[in-house]
Amino acid sequence: MTGAEYIAEFLRRRGSTNIFLMTGGACAFIVDAIGRNPGMQYTCFQHEQAAAMAADSLWRTNKIVGATVVTSGPGATNLITGIACSYFDSIPTLHITGQVNQNEELNYKGANVRQAGFQETNIVEMVRPITKYAVKVTDSKDLKYELSKAYSIAISGRMGPVLVDIPMDIQQADVGEYSDDGFESTETVTKVVPTNLATTVNEFFGSGERPLVLFGAGVGLSGAEKETEAWLIESKIPFVSSWNGMTYFNHKVPNYCGIIGVYGNRGANFLIQNCDRLLVLGSRLDNRQRSGNASSFARSARVLVIDIDNEELIKYQNNSNYEPGVHFDLYKIISCLVDIKTPFQSDSWVKYWKETKEKYFGKFPSSIPEKHGTISPLEAVCKITTYLDSNSIVAVDTGACACWVFLSFFRTEQTVFTAGGNSPMGYALPASIGAAIYNPNKQVISINGDGGMQLNLQELQTIKSHNLNIKIIIFNNFGYGIIKQFQDSYSSGRHFATGDGYSQPDFKKVVEAYDIEYHRIKKIEDIRSDLFSSSGPAVIDICLHPDTMIEPKLEMGRSIEDQFPYLSDEEFNLAMMFGFNARLDVLRRKFAPEV
Repeated sequence: MTGAEYIAEFLRRRGSTNIFLMTGGACAFIVDAIGRNPGMQYTCFQHEQAAAMAADSLWRTNKIVGATVVTSGPGATNLITGIACSYFDSIPTLHITGQVNQNEELNYKGANVRQAGFQETNIVEMVRPITKYAVKVTDSKDLKYELSKAYSIAISGRMGPVLVDIPMDIQQADVGEYSDDGFESTETVTKVVPTNLATTVNEFFGSGERPLVLFGAGVGLSGAEKETEAWLIESKIPFVSSWNGMTYFNHKVPNYCGIIGVYGNRGANFLIQNCDRLLVLGSRLDNRQRSGNASSFARSARVLVIDIDNEELIKYQNNSNYEPGVHFDLYKIISCLVDIKTPFQSDSWVKYWKETKEKYFGKFPSSIPEKHGTISPLEAVCKITTYLDSNSIVAVDTGACACWVFLSFFRTEQTVFTAGGNSPMGYALPASIGAAIYNPNKQVISINGDGGMQLNLQELQTIKSHNLNIKIIIFNNFGYGIIKQFQDSYSSGRHFATGDGYSQPDFKKVVEAYDIEYHRIKKIEDIRSDLFSSSGPAVIDICLHPDTMIEPKLEMGRSIEDQFPYLSDEEFNLAMMFGFNARLDVLRRKFAPEV
């Protein structure tokens, strides 16, 4: 068995049976071995970046490690953006890059040249900061071990991407028969036993009366989402979620109160700022959740964070209202939920969070569409969800379109995801391809902005080639809406490079050139069920007013409860009845007598 044949068989036995690739000279032997392996398939992408993003989708949709195979040099470097998506969102992926023959390196032994072999690039050092493990195999005897090690590391602890760089001479070498050269990960996740965790949580909640839980993506990545949802329903504790956490529970649960953060639901943010005990399950609380002024987040509460990554806990050590975090694999929380007592909630807190949810949850004012009689993207998302199957898969891009989706998508059993940390334009289209290839019998939706749609537009050919049943939605506001709104706030409305200088093609002509069905939507009534029930690919281009905004949205210098469009002081003060009121504090300091 050659090294290339071993790689193909290794991937097959791990369940990665369809490899996303773009061929080239340095990976040709691996591609050939995959093609000859009867248990393997491959999908040809038009760009390696798209292949990496498609691979990123597979753990999110199927709990399968997505795998790519690409050539050296530009093939390998084109993976980097997709690898970063997996790294920041803790998604395991395996990237195999071909590399030039090692004997070509020997021609320049002793000289520090920039490049020896054609397209030779030190991809391992380039990706090391955004992978859990990256290695170049330099001896054929190490191939089995390194593949096993890389795969094990990818799926252990806080998961993430790995890369194995394999020179052409290693691909051709005889490595013997298949045998799992086992590698056991030594990652230590926690020393906390479940019974101690239950005690810690009980003591934490025990001294408060306004409890709240933040449901993070780590709950779902650990595999504890069903049990955690059941515990929350039974305990009747109000809970909120992060963007990537929202796909793991039913939004019809009575005590679910919405997405938090800079682009979050106004009511959910009020709960964060008014609670006195906040339990954070598997969320790293980045600045899109806490805002740029992290100290203003949940400042009226004690905060307890449970996370699989101890480094994420260390960053809170200078926040005085945070408890020492718990380094813990949330999968193990399943065994101790029964020992966590139902937290006490005061009558006034129960009344408050229920009234806050009633007032703000599922309410979507959109000022520009209301003013001009154009389509509200929030209303469009709500209407689209009524046409989706319960097990459909929805890949979401970035920018304004992502904000609109996560504000207004009411998930029941669907899988809804985006690359939340790296958040590149152009993610949703290839991510939907990966999902559709591994889920041929499910409805797959890709939601994009007109800007992001142009970054991986070439993958329409991949979709057409395989006749994938993907409905591709474009929220078309003719520009980079999220940046335009930023420019309106901080650059006196100068839309340089977002409106002024931005351009887009005639999507109808482009889409029809790929022989794909196209629909242009100018009225909300034109969004119909038949657009989503037909088989095969289609592009649904929804026309928005160019000035359509993200509402609500946090602006710089404010804490997350005080979002634009700004509420009246009367409504705001009523909503902040328990928590620190930043507006009143400003007034107090303004009129305080000088000492």
